[in-house]
Amino acid sequence: MLTMDAPTLALNFMRTAQSYIEPGIYARQYPDFQYRELVPLDNSAPEWITQIEYFSMGDDIGEAREFAPEGDDVPFVDFQLDKGDGKVTMASIGYRYNLQELAHAQVYGIRLTDDRADAARRAYERYVDNTAFLGRAKLGKTGLVNSGNVTAVAAANGAAGTSTWATKTADEILRDVNAALSAIFLGTNGIEQADTILLPQAQYELLATRRLDPTMTTTIMEHIQRVNVYTLRTGRPLTIRAVFGLETAGAGGSARMAIYRRDPSVVKLHVPMPLRWLQAESRLLKVEIPGIFRLGGVEVRRPGAMRYVDGI
Repeated sequence: MLTMDAPTLALNFMRTAQSYIEPGIYARQYPDFQYRELVPLDNSAPEWITQIEYFSMGDDIGEAREFAPEGDDVPFVDFQLDKGDGKVTMASIGYRYNLQELAHAQVYGIRLTDDRADAARRAYERYVDNTAFLGRAKLGKTGLVNSGNVTAVAAANGAAGTSTWATKTADEILRDVNAALSAIFLGTNGIEQADTILLPQAQYELLATRRLDPTMTTTIMEHIQRVNVYTLRTGRPLTIRAVFGLETAGAGGSARMAIYRRDPSVVKLHVPMPLRWLQAESRLLKVEIPGIFRLGGVEVRRPGAMRYVDGI
């Protein structure tokens, strides 16, 4: 009887197991993927929407001024809008068990582990992480570090005659960072202040390990954290992180530094449908648990609050 009913019993067993496997996977944190911290997420769009329209905003226009009680010339704020849209695409990932291992687990009262569900969830996180930072070229989507709406400038040459940080002094590297932060602040008449810097891995490690002077223990990273113009203006710490993809994101395949204000009014990633597990289903000698999710692209809403510096 067990042999005849094994497929049905295994399917029912797996559906029961889903109730304790998947809640733990949903609750688990995956700190090695950085998009949740560095790219504001927007889940507000309807799950099955196929396209998201958005407006890219230029600088604010309009100033407050004195106003007489009987006056009718109220000044109004406005800003330049460029309309855009992004396609929402569906992707999938799943996990499965074969009939033998499910029947064996049921007969002997063995609780299934969440390893396969965890691997599937990690694949989802990896997909969203890559899309957030680099986009999906084949789908026409750009990411946080390669948007065509963001101004990209070349890093200045140092005393050694090159722009790469490997050949620059600590002061020259600090100058590159502060020049980009100031360009955003001055270019928007003080409206925007970038608070986050993304670097390629090699440049991040250089800042974190190279000392200001052989006789000192202070690193270039610590020095920049202390004397960057954003922190000096606001008293708040500047976030500096390393992300993959910046090694060749700049002009001519050069290394790129991305600087931006980490706020959903500036940039956001649309995820109308986060990963959703569907009900387990039997297929031949396997029980499969498919997962689906729907993802838009990165929307740069205020390009003036972002800047790329290439050739570092």
